[in-house]
Amino acid sequence: MNKIRFEKFEMKYGNYLPDDFKKFILKFGGDAQFGSCRFEYPENIINNLIRIPGEMDFHLIPFGDIGNGDYYCFYKYGASANDYFIGIWLHETRNFVILASTFKSFIYKCLLDDYLSTLIPNDSLSESENAISCEESLTRCRILSEEYNFDFSKVKNMKNEFDYHKFMVEYDNRAIQSLCFVGKSLIKKRDSKGFNILEKVMEQCWFYTAPYYLIGKIHYNSGKDYNTYFKKALNTSLGITGYSYWEEDYLEIPMDVHREMALLIDDTLKKSDNFIEKKIYEGEDPYDYNLRLSCAREYIKINDYAKAMVEYNNALYCCEDKSAIKEILKEAYNAAKDGGFLYLIGIIESDIRKIR
Repeated sequence: MNKIRFEKFEMKYGNYLPDDFKKFILKFGGDAQFGSCRFEYPENIINNLIRIPGEMDFHLIPFGDIGNGDYYCFYKYGASANDYFIGIWLHETRNFVILASTFKSFIYKCLLDDYLSTLIPNDSLSESENAISCEESLTRCRILSEEYNFDFSKVKNMKNEFDYHKFMVEYDNRAIQSLCFVGKSLIKKRDSKGFNILEKVMEQCWFYTAPYYLIGKIHYNSGKDYNTYFKKALNTSLGITGYSYWEEDYLEIPMDVHREMALLIDDTLKKSDNFIEKKIYEGEDPYDYNLRLSCAREYIKINDYAKAMVEYNNALYCCEDKSAIKEILKEAYNAAKDGGFLYLIGIIESDIRKIR
């Protein structure tokens, strides 16, 4: 595998892959397994064969899977090779969970995953099979620790999922889901630092629903003002919320979290000047793709193309009609051009072409 073939993807889609990722693939190759991630063959990434057009957020570039249809992806939010998050796309619900902010920190997460698996026996395996699986995981831990100079002695102090997320946050202060997990856990222990952590997540990733919902729900249950957080959350992503069906990433975020929040604050929206808040008060469903399409157009009127792109993805998330999905993508393509999001144009164009 040589560099020029990665450049084929980058030149075609205007979407640059991080150097750490390219070096990793060059060394370990496709089909390598670390943590729960089986890395995809480079040719399939370069030829953009893994994306599922019309179902995946068009910021996503998949690069690995866990064998059940869920994919690890880059979430590209800028033109630079370093403008990305990494997370897992859940095929059953089409939600995307943000796990890391650099490829190296994602590899650290793979190390944590492998070590965590040695602490929890697999009930479907025999004792001897569990012993073999445990040794394979530890071997992968040692490989990654040596390759990336990770402190494996620290990782060996892990005892539970809180430690898992705490170590992840200590390594990557933009590990969004782990920050939410730690923040929520601290609040449960009556440690006010948890609120500061969740507020930090809002600053780092404004379109992620989890921190708004978690603080809002805590205030709701304690009789404090929750409306401000839920109102802000109505303008976040529908498919990048923090919802997950995997135990290690579970935050108790409902899959239809926006519908729940809309019901709880409905009475406070009567005099709102916000477009989506007014529409929801008038009876619109936050999961109606036409509403989300209208929101995107409202943002374009005020030249807020970043929020418009989130709303185009929201519209895609809510829509099941193939012809309508294609029209949404065509409109998003024009908005990406007008907004200067050149790194999205090629991906959207490819999705339009491949939808049948």
